Amino acid sequence: MLKNDCLRTPYEIYSTLGEIDLDPCAGESTNIGTRNYALERGEDGLTLEWEGFVYCNPPFSQKELWINKMTRHNNGILLLPERGSAPWFGPLALSATRHFTMGKRINFDGGSSSNNVGSVFFLFGYEAVMRLMSSGLPGHLNNTEFFNPRR
Repeated sequence: MLKNDCLRTPYEIYSTLGEIDLDPCAGESTNIGTRNYALERGEDGLTLEWEGFVYCNPPFSQKELWINKMTRHNNGILLLPERGSAPWFGPLALSATRHFTMGKRINFDGGSSSNNVGSVFFLFGYEAVMRLMSSGLPGHLNNTEFFNPRR
């Protein structure tokens, strides 16, 4: 795991999203969800069951594994870097209900200069969309459609 994999979402971001049932990749002292899995306690969020509304700020070095798990669960919010040209971004945007591009950079807890790019919330299910829309967070909601100019 890389150093930046342990950065945490600041309270002022996740507190606007309503009650979170599960944070599957929380740090040992993170209390975002009613339930918080932490590797330090032997709780691997990739192998344990997910229930309810999930908020997931995954280790970015393992993002594909967490993307697959969230896509299967299909109920919650997945936070990832704004990397529109990355190979994983387009398919993820198409599988999510919507995605929301933050209008400002998030300064993650646990690092001094922890975010050199923007962030995107991938929203799974309409509850996630409604929570994000009522959160007051700055940014813009994207309706994803695949565009292929050669069609």
